[in-house]
Amino acid sequence: MTSQRFARRFCCVGTATLFWLLGLHTSAVADTPTTPYWLHSTTNVVSVSQPIEQTMLEPTDSVADVTGPVTPPPPPPTAAMDPLESVPDPAAHYDQESIEAILLRLEQLERSVAAAGGPDALPADGPAPDTCGGGIEPASDCSQCAGYDKGFYIRTTDGNFMLKINAMIQARYFANWRNLDPGDGDETEAGFVLARSPLIFSGNVISPQLTYWMILQSSGVDGRTFMEECRINYEFDNGLFVEIGRFRDPSFMRELDISYARQMGVDRSYQYAIFSTGIQEGICFSKQNDDYRVLTFITDGRTSGNPGVNKDFYQDACDFAVSSGIDVKFMGDWTQYGDFASWSDEPAAAFLGADIHYEGPETGDDVVANNMNEYFAWTVDATYERCGFMAFASLVQRHSLAEAQDITQSGVEFMTAYQIIPDKIEPFFIYQYVDFDGYTNVGSKALPVADSSVNIVNAGVNWYFKRHACKATFEVSHAFDPIPIAVPYTGFLEDVSGNSGQTVFRTQLQLLF
Repeated sequence: MTSQRFARRFCCVGTATLFWLLGLHTSAVADTPTTPYWLHSTTNVVSVSQPIEQTMLEPTDSVADVTGPVTPPPPPPTAAMDPLESVPDPAAHYDQESIEAILLRLEQLERSVAAAGGPDALPADGPAPDTCGGGIEPASDCSQCAGYDKGFYIRTTDGNFMLKINAMIQARYFANWRNLDPGDGDETEAGFVLARSPLIFSGNVISPQLTYWMILQSSGVDGRTFMEECRINYEFDNGLFVEIGRFRDPSFMRELDISYARQMGVDRSYQYAIFSTGIQEGICFSKQNDDYRVLTFITDGRTSGNPGVNKDFYQDACDFAVSSGIDVKFMGDWTQYGDFASWSDEPAAAFLGADIHYEGPETGDDVVANNMNEYFAWTVDATYERCGFMAFASLVQRHSLAEAQDITQSGVEFMTAYQIIPDKIEPFFIYQYVDFDGYTNVGSKALPVADSSVNIVNAGVNWYFKRHACKATFEVSHAFDPIPIAVPYTGFLEDVSGNSGQTVFRTQLQLLF
């Protein structure tokens, strides 16, 4: 109850109590016909002639608890009756029922004023309503728009401004065994790595349609902090979604479109590392409906946003690059497209994707090799999920369009998994094949290799404590052919030509919050 309401009720009760005491005094000295009806009995009445200390009641007492009859003394026989004393006192008729009626009426009036929303309106009893729509009763007014919902957030009551903060930790252990000749290095390498520890900021500004996304990442090599991704997004009323900034290419290779926090194994595959267009700087247009989505990404070229790459507008390695893709949903829900797992509460799902990427040369550049960067790539993939089982297959190919190069590289990946304990234990198997066609890459980065193809198998198990929020992964990988290019996050190191049989064990504990 507010202080205003308490003061009003205190005054009302005080006034009524004063009238009641006056009524007692008047009835004690007035003539019998004027005695109020509830004082006709001579019991349970406190005489005004009693000492004050005898009339004090304990908080738990009532007037009826005073023992013994009390009879008012008769008026002095010689005293002349004042004519005014024979007039009934209106205040004497404010009995307990009348007081309660007055209090009830006062309560109704206060509620009417509060409902009218006037300047003196009283707040309703109970906690303030949750105007932010979270559905959780706030502890105080200042906590209405702050809390945790798949991330710590703070927002305004109108929803036009919001900041959400997420973080992730990926702690890993690697062990690598290679066949090396004497003097070529250590055949066994092992150690711990804090692979990733990003801070992720997201939310909206001015309107829920204008959103942002930023990732501050810490390098697993030297600990440097850098801006891994940063983009501004806007969704138009017709469903067109526009993204501009630095971010992963969402329109080429599904494995890249899925976050590294939601992969099947410890990390993305070796095949992905060879053919991916990586993080780029540019603008993306996309539109999604119930059955399909289309995307087009115009950029400065593959890996133009990767760490360690010169990113200013005059330092690009190509004049123009574009990726475009279409994803079709035959069954299921689009939220299932965000990872490779088949959870127990998800319906059966089937997806098909097809993407292309074209990259032009950097014409007229002082670096002549940049004129060789023109190439074309395509990929198709299919996904099926049902009752804890999932299967994924992809095919990717790229072809150099430079006149001095005739390189066509291709890759295949097949992945399957089954949750033997739903949402808890998930064994998985991955097969990868890469045909380098005699070179490590296409364009200016192409270097000849003696071993043109690699076959790799991965087998492991995911142990989900709280789905992707907390999980442990154990994985063993084996390459049947020499590895021509080292990809440290996969655990594979470069082999000496002719030496094959590299084996990697890696395990990871992930915490996402």
